Amino acid sequence: MNRRFIHPATLFFLLTILIAVLSWVGSIYGWAGVQNLLSPEGLRWTLRNVVYNFLDAPFLGNMLVLLFGVGLWLHSGLWNLCRRLVFRGQKLSRKEKRAFVFSLTTGAVCCAVCCLLAFGPWNVVRSIQGTLTDSPFVSGLGYLLSVSIGLMAVVYGYAIDIYRSDHEIVQGMSYGFIRFSGYFVILFFVSQFFCCLAYTRLDDFLHLSPREFDILYLVCCIMLLFYQRNSAK
Repeated sequence: MNRRFIHPATLFFLLTILIAVLSWVGSIYGWAGVQNLLSPEGLRWTLRNVVYNFLDAPFLGNMLVLLFGVGLWLHSGLWNLCRRLVFRGQKLSRKEKRAFVFSLTTGAVCCAVCCLLAFGPWNVVRSIQGTLTDSPFVSGLGYLLSVSIGLMAVVYGYAIDIYRSDHEIVQGMSYGFIRFSGYFVILFFVSQFFCCLAYTRLDDFLHLSPREFDILYLVCCIMLLFYQRNSAK
């Protein structure tokens, strides 16, 4: 990315500092409901919750699991193959075509299994009411997606002779963390900013509703993921 622009991690770090200063000013001037982050109680809260703030970031757990499959997709060359087909219209070799067909077949089987679990006659992974709302299926959707795209990549890798041992597969599973490592640094500072904003109650002072707060938090996490994706190219 252009070095003339401030890095998102630095931006949210500075915004967190600004939140701390504003909470201190608000405590002096008696802003309604504002808690001072620089007070002894605020400092104790920060030390106790800095790790939990990060671990409670939106879809962090699902993101970690999903990166296993995404890493395999990138490492195996399947993603580059799809880009060549869609954006460049390049022809594939016979070996690539065969590997791609095997991969698509694997994806179709995984999709059929997921649909059968979700809408089939067995109420195994649906909620007690028999719906998908708050069901184990929805809770594990990130895991199912990671397994599906991971299996597609493994099948493609074996068919194209990129993968020959389990060690290479494990290396592929870790590849996503290498490509998107900077995102977790950014997410750490984003989580601290929003949690400090909530603790100081400056969100209430700014008339930001809980729903608007959650949406803004989630949008920042998603947009910065695309930023990291582009910067990792």
